[in-house]
Amino acid sequence: MSEDGIQRGLDRDARIVAEQVPGAVTPEAVEQVKASLRQFMKAQGLSQAKAAGLLGVSHTMISEFLGGRYKGNISKLVNRIVGLVNSYERKERQAEGKRFIETAVAKRIHTLIVQTEAFSGEEGKIGLIVGDGGHGKSVCLRQYTEANKNSIYVSLDATMSSSGMFAEIARRLKINHSGSLGVIASRIARMLRSRQMIILLDEASWLSVKQMDQLRQIVVIKGRCPLVLAGNEDLLKTIVQQTTKRGYESLDQFRSRVVMVLNLDELASDGGGGLYTPEEVRRLYEYGGIRLIGDAVDSLRRICKTPKSGRLRTCSLIIAALHRAGVVQEAGSIDGRMIAAAISQLGLMVEGWLPLAVDREETEQKIAAVG
Repeated sequence: MSEDGIQRGLDRDARIVAEQVPGAVTPEAVEQVKASLRQFMKAQGLSQAKAAGLLGVSHTMISEFLGGRYKGNISKLVNRIVGLVNSYERKERQAEGKRFIETAVAKRIHTLIVQTEAFSGEEGKIGLIVGDGGHGKSVCLRQYTEANKNSIYVSLDATMSSSGMFAEIARRLKINHSGSLGVIASRIARMLRSRQMIILLDEASWLSVKQMDQLRQIVVIKGRCPLVLAGNEDLLKTIVQQTTKRGYESLDQFRSRVVMVLNLDELASDGGGGLYTPEEVRRLYEYGGIRLIGDAVDSLRRICKTPKSGRLRTCSLIIAALHRAGVVQEAGSIDGRMIAAAISQLGLMVEGWLPLAVDREETEQKIAAVG
């Protein structure tokens, strides 16, 4: 990566620290770090024990340090504390602009969850949310769970066995998750029958046909609980494949319980306006006093409509990087040329896929000159 304006902005941000690591650990420097640690613990709502855990040291060590009784390697501990505080400072700056915004996608996901629940009766029903990475599925599902206490959210992964998956569901339901798969499954089914719950499983593309059948039997039928699965197109491919293959007969039963499918990829590539309106893009990416001008909104919307581009995730990365470029801070605005330059200068893997027809070289020179 060339030494350009955006890179210099990122480098400059990396050097911003709340407290400089002291070259010589004088009594004054130690007191300053103590005050910094106390302020950090208060701001983060941390006890001494939790702060010690983050630092990888004992509770006793932190207690003695704050009380002026620590006799160990004071320089090493001070540097650990300063490093932790600075790390959180950087993360908080990066988190700016990541607040939840209710977009059309969020509303569609909310509707699918509510309708899947509404169609459930003597047995649960199944809703599917399909889309590649960056649509914001996980954010919307987590936000729904925070707002609706009758729902639980579980993120699956490729290493998760059936026992691990149901144990995690049991944990989220706050019931005993120990024992065999059969024992855990029975507890889950009994608990779900006695309460009005809905289960949201994210990263469900990892599910095997056997695991889908287990979810159908335990959650949907025995538990009478609505189930929402979210994943990429592989999830849909698994569900719609032919059932003539040995061991796949249960897919017919699974499909018969599916009441709604929300395919975000199809909606995003629609010839119309796509998933995000110009107003929604501005609400998502205008923050910190920096405006989107010219064709910036159109550029971000093109990214959101491009398959496998990272969509909203890529847009967030680009905007966060541009906020650290001197030319953007000076102008107080971002245009389409700057977005294209950021894609190039950050070396994003999606550069060749994005239909952004602008003069990148000219913009890179402009940013480098002012950055």
